Amino acid sequence: MRRGAYFLLVVLTATFALAHYPEKIKIDEAQSRQPAVNFDHAKHGERAKNCGACHHTQKDITKEIALANKVDVKKCATCHLNPANADMPSAREMSLTRNPYHIRCIGCHKEEKKGPTVCNQCHVKG
Repeated sequence: MRRGAYFLLVVLTATFALAHYPEKIKIDEAQSRQPAVNFDHAKHGERAKNCGACHHTQKDITKEIALANKVDVKKCATCHLNPANADMPSAREMSLTRNPYHIRCIGCHKEEKKGPTVCNQCHVKG
């Protein structure tokens, strides 16, 4: 009985921890106009080393901090889906210069000379 309870505790703890550092993310804010983007969060997190590369308002967060549940890591859409400030990039925009995903992701891909930089490479149909 104890072993079963211990196993359940480990599984629940791991599930809760992974909720704060997802392996894969579906970005679907533009789904009505473009297919959702399947984003490999774990791969990008390993390359960036610091969550602040994307979560720019939480610059000191690392994977270890996120997994230890020491901080609530905000999704990009938390601020950028319905921005309160008209100058803030909106995830609802299709523009390469007004959508925060396009700005951050494509900017990094161009800088690193690696990764998709055109619409249908991220927004894959079918």
